Amino acid sequence: MNQSRGGRSDPEAQRQMQRIFLEQSRDIHIRVDRGFSILLLIQWVAAVIMGIVLTPTTWLGSFSGAVENAFVGLIFGGLFSLPAVYCVYVFPGEKWTRYVVAVSQMCFSILFIHLSGGRIETHFHVFVSLAALAFYKDVGLLGVASFIVITDHILRGCLLPISLYGVAESNQWRWLEHAAWILIEDIILIIGIERIRGELQEMAYSKYQLVQAREEALQLSSIKSTFLSNMSHEIRTPLNSIIGFSDILRDTNLDKDQTDYVRTIQRCSDSLLHIINDVLDISKIENGLLQIDRHKFDVKELHTDILKIFEAKCQEKNLQLEIDIDESIPAFAMGDSHRLRQILMNLVGNAVKFTDKGRVCISLQRQPGSGHYVWKVSDTGRGIRLENMSKLFRSFSQEDVSISRTYGGSGLGLMICKNLIEMMGGDIKVESKLGEGTTFHFTLPLEEA
Repeated sequence: MNQSRGGRSDPEAQRQMQRIFLEQSRDIHIRVDRGFSILLLIQWVAAVIMGIVLTPTTWLGSFSGAVENAFVGLIFGGLFSLPAVYCVYVFPGEKWTRYVVAVSQMCFSILFIHLSGGRIETHFHVFVSLAALAFYKDVGLLGVASFIVITDHILRGCLLPISLYGVAESNQWRWLEHAAWILIEDIILIIGIERIRGELQEMAYSKYQLVQAREEALQLSSIKSTFLSNMSHEIRTPLNSIIGFSDILRDTNLDKDQTDYVRTIQRCSDSLLHIINDVLDISKIENGLLQIDRHKFDVKELHTDILKIFEAKCQEKNLQLEIDIDESIPAFAMGDSHRLRQILMNLVGNAVKFTDKGRVCISLQRQPGSGHYVWKVSDTGRGIRLENMSKLFRSFSQEDVSISRTYGGSGLGLMICKNLIEMMGGDIKVESKLGEGTTFHFTLPLEEA
């Protein structure tokens, strides 16, 4: 990708990367918001339970009972949790929502310390809360949360130390120790946040590059498709003239050599027209323009037409061409007969082309208990090597390089067949044994008409 379009210094690239980064950050904020909404409600319940079970065993128990402390947990827990939960579900991902969540979470830390009578274990709730808030990847948020806790430690440490440390008298500077530990955790969390934000920036740049590459690929594909379409139509016009004049020439008085020349012209023209049609189909498939037309058609008549088309070629090669249609197959079905004919023409044409002796068989059966029809096109031809089976359904790919030289073809037919079958809701498989023959199986869902 060139520097002018995709480099980091390009202003448009920077704007797009910032947009992607903000979208990623917002997704993170929304997920963390939802997590905290659940956590806050759980802490509300925990505050009530602490007021009933734990608080009466502390120094607060001499002033109030379980019911009074339960009400403290119920009222203050509701005041701390409900506004934040409301913001999370009404304004998810907003900056001020996560700041409300941070204030609520730190207030719960203060409430738990109070309800536990200042037990040292509940002070760890502060550190856990800060670590949880770090998931927002917002350094300013940690500053606000830390300020709330440190301010509480200063005020209660000086005015009512027993509610903070569990003892009536304490060193008035003890809050400095607690504040120092909070700041140490903040430093560690900020380092981690900055590293993660840097990784998110890199991810945004990579995503921007992928978007740019996709847009360029789509543009190139569109240019290629337009070129192929225009060129195909430009070639088709004179080619149709050649085919038409060769038909007229064939009906005139020609000697044997001249007749052979005309047949060669017709054969080469038909081959070129077939390749042009394949190229156009590939172009339509790649751009999603090829449509399936479902309509009522005669199943047996379609297969009879296939038989008539290849009958002369099979007689020329002394091959048996057989069609086996199960008696349970209805006379009419709903589907795209044009595309089905194209698939069978391609598969039967390949079978006849690569079979020098023996037979080519087309069989049609119906899967019991479903609306799927199963076709098998088998031959007694040259077969396919196992290591070459994976190449069969690729564009412009053939089993080996000698095939195109000996038999002709563009290597597009099987890929087109596979795409058409999958577009109609079916699938295709192949079985082959070198020197013994090949069988193509494909299924299509058709409705009885």
